[in-house]
Parts: sequence; C-alpha cells; structure tokens
Amino acid sequence: MVNVVSFSGGKDSTAMLHLLVEAGVHIDCVVRFACEWDWPQLDEHCRTVERNTGLHIEVVRNYRRFNDLLRRYGWPKSAGGWCTASKRDNVLKYMRAVKATIEYIGFSADEAHRAERKGMAKRKWPVVFPLIEAGMTGADALAYCKARGYTWDGLYDVFSRVSCAWCPKGGKRQLRLLREHYPALYAEWERLDKVTPCTP
Repeated sequence: MVNVVSFSGGKDSTAMLHLLVEAGVHIDCVVRFACEWDWPQLDEHCRTVERNTGLHIEVVRNYRRFNDLLRRYGWPKSAGGWCTASKRDNVLKYMRAVKATIEYIGFSADEAHRAERKGMAKRKWPVVFPLIEAGMTGADALAYCKARGYTWDGLYDVFSRVSCAWCPKGGKRQLRLLREHYPALYAEWERLDKVTPCTP
C-alpha cells in the first residue's frame, strides 16, 4: 500500500492532513504542486505543517515556468485552463511514479460535487475524500486549522481561497483586494499583465 496525500497548502488540505495524522492513517507521501505564482506565505506555512506533522512535503513543478506559459497562452480561463491542467498532470505523473494505491484529496463537504467529476473516475487507484466523509465544510476546515495555530499570515482574513496570488478564479474582486492589501504583488501582476491581455 502506498498512501499519498495531495496537498495544496490551503485550509482544506491542511485540515485533511491533520485529520489523517490524528486518525493514525499511515502516510507514505505528501505531494504539493508549486509554481512561481504561489502566495509567498505558502512556503512558510508548509514548513510549519512539516514541523507539526513530522511529514516531508514533496514539491513537484511544471517543466516550464508559468511566466513563460503566460506569454504563450495568455491568462488562464477562470474555469480550468492551462494552469489547472499543469497542476493535475504533474501530480498524476508523481502518483504514477510512486505507484500510489490510495490518494487522499481535501475536497470539503461543500465541494462534494468535485468528487464526482470524470477526472476522479479516470484515476487507476482509489481516491478518498476525508473532509467529505467527515462532513467538514470549508468554514469548518478553516476553524479547525486556526484552532491549531495556523494563520497563513492573514491571507484567509482577506481572501476566501489562497491558491495562486493571481488566480483567475478570483476575478476582479481578487485583484482589488490584492491592490489594497498586497500592493507589491499587485505591481507584479501589472507587470505580467503587460505581457498578455488580462481576461479574468
């Protein structure tokens, strides 16, 4: 048995990982996809998770930098897009390389519909959704993590999700909040936006 945890570094995957550890589930690998568009705070958060759980988080990356892909394809679409495909394909490649027999994914109970998508059914190994099984919503997961001292340096006090800093799923609201609270990151978004038309 090779038990692999898909870990993003957000509230849901952090809560899932702790639930598994507290339940005594044997974990062989924890894998996280990372890119240069990640929030800077995520790296420190992941180091804290490693210290608290005693587990090493393996990082996988795309063979081409996202900035290069931006110049080639433009901003990703809000639904899916090349960024989502890059994350999915690289994580699945890792799963096949370690011969995963069970994969744990941190979809919350209010995201149960995601567990029914075709991409889940196409996996050649069983997938388990601990938060859905526990009935833990995204709000529950955040409270659970905060009770264990996780803060993400205030990211969740501003944003509802903390994937990429320029995630197109956040739309204009995310850009407005980025400009208000993280002006240096907004300035970097403006620099990148000059490379390609923005279509959030």
